[in-house]
Amino acid sequence: MNPGTAFAVLTWVAILVLFLGLAAVLREVRLLRATVARDPGGFSSAQPDLVLGPRFAGRVVLAADSGCPLCVAVARRLADAVLLTHESPDVWDTRLDVVRDREAWRVVSHLAPPVLMLVDAAGRVARVVLPVREEQVDDVLDEWGVRGDRVRLDP
Repeated sequence: MNPGTAFAVLTWVAILVLFLGLAAVLREVRLLRATVARDPGGFSSAQPDLVLGPRFAGRVVLAADSGCPLCVAVARRLADAVLLTHESPDVWDTRLDVVRDREAWRVVSHLAPPVLMLVDAAGRVARVVLPVREEQVDDVLDEWGVRGDRVRLDP
C-alpha cells in the first residue's frame, strides 16, 4: 500500500472514531436531560403549558364532565376545589365551586377528564394529573402539599 492510500484510510478511520465518540456524548447528554426532567414518580415529563387565568389562581382545579362516572367520584373526594366544566353548574350536585368557563375549558379540553390541576398565583397550571382511580386523588393532593384548596407552592 502506498503512503497516500494509507493516509486516506487512517484519515477516514479517525473521522469515523470521532463521529462515534460524538454520538456517544450526545446519547449521554440526552439521558442526562431525561433524568433531570423526570418527575418524582419517575416519569419523564415536561412542565405543562396551560394558562387558566387569574380566576383560578392559587387553587386546585378539577376539569370534569358530569357524564363521566370517575369525574363525579373525584369531585366528591375533593374539598373546596374549583370544578371547571363546559356544562351548566346546575348539573353538578357538589359542594365545590362550579365554574362554567368556555375559554378555560378550551385550554384543557384536549385532555381526557377528569383533569386535576394545581394552578399557581399567576393562573398558570403548575402540575397536571389525569387520575385513573378516585383513591389517587388523596395521594396527589398530599404530594402537592394541598389541604382543601389552600395551595402551598414551594419557592
